[in-house]
Amino acid sequence: MHNIDSIQATDLVLSLKKGNFHAFGILFDRYGKRLLHFSIAYLKSVEDAEEIVQDVFLKIWNIRKELEVDKSFESYLFTIAKNAILNKIRKSKSEQAYLNYAKIHPDKNVLLDDELDFSELDKAYKDAIERLSPRKKEIFLLSKEQFLSNAEIAVKMNISIKTVENQMTSAISEIRKTLRSLGFSGIIFFELFL
Repeated sequence: MHNIDSIQATDLVLSLKKGNFHAFGILFDRYGKRLLHFSIAYLKSVEDAEEIVQDVFLKIWNIRKELEVDKSFESYLFTIAKNAILNKIRKSKSEQAYLNYAKIHPDKNVLLDDELDFSELDKAYKDAIERLSPRKKEIFLLSKEQFLSNAEIAVKMNISIKTVENQMTSAISEIRKTLRSLGFSGIIFFELFL
């Protein structure tokens, strides 16, 4: 019987890919606490950090068959966590900005009932992104969801930085126009998503 600490991550990932729940438990025990501290450092909330850890490991379990054994599991795990944290921060910031906007402009139609429905605005934003041309959409998402710089996007897509800048300007303009047509102000777009 192996000492649990001596079992290689690659062996655990191989077992996990086959649906071995014991291997999943060992990986959780090995990385869960570090992931929790990592998340707390960014979110400053134990409750939110615990939710991130739970979501990350749930995702790992759900995609276990697709895990790549030859890649660093730890790196992959923390990348998923980092993206989840950034999404949580963005959503939290967006909801607060939306609330602030609604308070300042009570006469504006910002899709408020008795309670704020952030999901309506989020859906409108995602729909606006889907309307972009494939290239523009890719550039916009690389910038806003993967947080790549214009220079990094240019290298990744083998295009000039100027092209990236032009495509981003155009994408933002199109998204703003779409949101305006749905009754959202240009101001709220900039407060929430840029």
